[in-house]
Amino acid sequence: MAQQTDGTRAASLLIFPEAPLKIVITGGAGFIGSALTQALRTGGHTVTPVDNLSVTSRRRPSAQGLQVRDVRSLTVRDLDGVDTVVHLAALKSVPASFEVGGFEHNVAVDRHMIHTFTQSTAHRLLLASSCEVYGEQRGPLAESAPYAPRSPYAAGKVATEQLAGIYRPRLKDGRELGVIRFFNTFGPDEGHDAVVPAFLDAAAEDQPLTIEGDGMQARDLTYIDDAVTMLTRILDAPGLLPVVNCGSGVPVSVLDLARAVIRAAGRGTITHTAPRINEISSFTADQSLFTRSFGPVTCRPLDEALALSVQRRTDILPVTAAAR
Repeated sequence: MAQQTDGTRAASLLIFPEAPLKIVITGGAGFIGSALTQALRTGGHTVTPVDNLSVTSRRRPSAQGLQVRDVRSLTVRDLDGVDTVVHLAALKSVPASFEVGGFEHNVAVDRHMIHTFTQSTAHRLLLASSCEVYGEQRGPLAESAPYAPRSPYAAGKVATEQLAGIYRPRLKDGRELGVIRFFNTFGPDEGHDAVVPAFLDAAAEDQPLTIEGDGMQARDLTYIDDAVTMLTRILDAPGLLPVVNCGSGVPVSVLDLARAVIRAAGRGTITHTAPRINEISSFTADQSLFTRSFGPVTCRPLDEALALSVQRRTDILPVTAAAR
């Protein structure tokens, strides 16, 4: 599988048996969706990104040909003749999901996409889920681990996975419905509502990096280029798995992450606030199933990935900010 190695975006080039393919990506203007759109187009495929732009980033310009619309407006006709639908659109904030509306929105959108796909002639639907479905369990976390959601966001993803299981037997031969569970994907274009960009922004502005609790909670951090490589490996394979993890398999404490950001930025201090309600002590992906099915992916070391993120944010922010 060909891969760019210029240190900015490692766009995997897909080698499908029949190319180019028609692919629809919901959340196509989002952090992962925009990177995947770029990689697939580099591979010569026809990609239609769809996004309502409810969550935008000044560091991430909209993809060419973006359809600005609510995902729930997609119809069977929109999906007929499409090879693969990658459904990434979601309100992904765990704290915000405790407010009324977030859980209901995500489940309604996911159910619409699953139902519309099953009624269409599209061949494959890959649904985005989250490590949050595992909740508080000892890692590494394998796909066979039981559900233990601790937030409305996580409960919504559990509902989506269960809906997929209900609809999957209804599909005709040759049609597939798979789920990918993302762990903590990060990179220079990520929105500010996640821990890595929040730390990077604080360091850039010479403000304290704020840690909730003691910082011993561990997260599985995967650089965006590596996550896109995993996604394209999955799409490259002859069949989708019912569910598969997408992570690095390496736990990093939030305190160590903050220290690494300070090293990458060359400045910064750390402060602590009260721990988050229902905080989970550790997320670590068991990547055994992925490796057996799609081959190993060598993930970029954290310090190197953070240094690239700092440099790329410095390079692209003035350009995109001026264009607004």
